[in-house]
Amino acid sequence: MHPSLANIGAYIKTNTLALAPAARAAGTTQGPAIDVPPFRSAVLAVAVGAVTGTPTGISATFTFESRGSTAGDEGAPGAWAPVVDRDGQTLSVVATAVDGAVELDVDLSFMGDDHDQVRVKQVLAFTGGASPTLLTGAVLVLGGSNRLPV
Repeated sequence: MHPSLANIGAYIKTNTLALAPAARAAGTTQGPAIDVPPFRSAVLAVAVGAVTGTPTGISATFTFESRGSTAGDEGAPGAWAPVVDRDGQTLSVVATAVDGAVELDVDLSFMGDDHDQVRVKQVLAFTGGASPTLLTGAVLVLGGSNRLPV
């Protein structure tokens, strides 16, 4: 049997926290910068937990932003830019229910040519409720490396 069938863990990196689990109010949250070389693909795995404040509706939209770590002035990190597919559409996934999970497959070649960092951006919106919050968190599973992840 091929090792990729019996030992998938040797071919992917699953310990990259893209968005720390937390109860969040409406608004925008960005995760930490993640260095992605030498990986060529990723899966964003989002967990959505309990909601408070009894909203009548929720929407948690997750997208990616990328930048070059030394693309700016004097080798400083460049500006963050949305990651889009070949058609110019923003890569996104939306969670509209509590106590569930959503995922988004990402081809890292969609990042800018000089971009080597990615981060997750979450935009959270509620309909109704009294100061509602939603528990969310995400892991970025990295794969497609030209060498096995450590």
